Amino acid sequence: MPAGKTNATIKNPMKQLRARLSKAGVKPKFLNETVLPSWWEDSIADSPGGFREAASYLCARLGFSLASLLDADQVPVFTKSEGVRYKKAKGITEADVCLTTHYALGVARAVAAAYPEGKSAGEVPAPEKWRELLLRDSDRPWVCLRHILDASWSLGIPVIHLRNLPAGAKRPDALTTMVGDRPVIVVLSQRKSPSWIAFIVAHELGHIHHRHLKPGQTLVDEKIDKTSDEKDETDANDFAVRLLTGFPDLGLNSTRSMGVSQLAAAAISLGNKCRIAPGVLALNYGFTTGQWSLANGAVTRIEKDDDAATYLKAALETHLDPDALSEDSMDWITRATTPRG
Repeated sequence: MPAGKTNATIKNPMKQLRARLSKAGVKPKFLNETVLPSWWEDSIADSPGGFREAASYLCARLGFSLASLLDADQVPVFTKSEGVRYKKAKGITEADVCLTTHYALGVARAVAAAYPEGKSAGEVPAPEKWRELLLRDSDRPWVCLRHILDASWSLGIPVIHLRNLPAGAKRPDALTTMVGDRPVIVVLSQRKSPSWIAFIVAHELGHIHHRHLKPGQTLVDEKIDKTSDEKDETDANDFAVRLLTGFPDLGLNSTRSMGVSQLAAAAISLGNKCRIAPGVLALNYGFTTGQWSLANGAVTRIEKDDDAATYLKAALETHLDPDALSEDSMDWITRATTPRG
């Protein structure tokens, strides 16, 4: 036991730990509904062994150091993560996204445990070749989010969408981590558009294709920015654009003024002709022209009956074998990836 007040001498030690966790950004609702096992009762922690069990869950699932949890005088602190690299937007610090990052890493490790030891993930193909393969077997005229997700999972690269996040915590767009030598992608963006999320997932797959991570490393994309001039980011962006469109850059523009309905119609027409998802085309128009309100309006109209979360959840349920995980782990993954009312 570290120096400081021991939990064995404290009345209701779990209440005291909850107060310390709240100061660290982990509020009771998130702790109860997502982190602690569904069978958990605070009375279990009245014994030293039970308290250590609670601390072990928090250590594994949120990345807090066990020593700081066991010392009643300490505010919980995170274990050091020297292998984590942050690609941050202006004004965002590592501390802002630290809690969400550690939480995402805990879920990623839990999912990766479903894969047999020694069975490595497959190589991510070059974007042009992969696009050709996806279009060959596609049930749509273009490469879409559902195709990318199924292909990634089939390679042994899980793509997880976290829906229940710590209240008030900053959320990166996504991160990719190497659990041993297995890449795992965690999507944290709550965007509804499948085209937006397809670009985010394809960007993360670009990092994997270009071997930007070594075993044990994590790359956190706080905000995926198509204008970034960092080589790792431009490589990943180029991969995503080529996979989704077949071109290095579309640069869509128009010589006439368009409204939402006109842009949506043009994107649908060109999409069918060029085998590019209309939502992707509308977003490319927004990037080229800066008319994001128009582009997002067109995407909403094009994808009005679609929700990226549906595809992300379906892919996880299709490809993740619950029998390969403990009941506790599967329960946690399910709660982390299912929105709460």
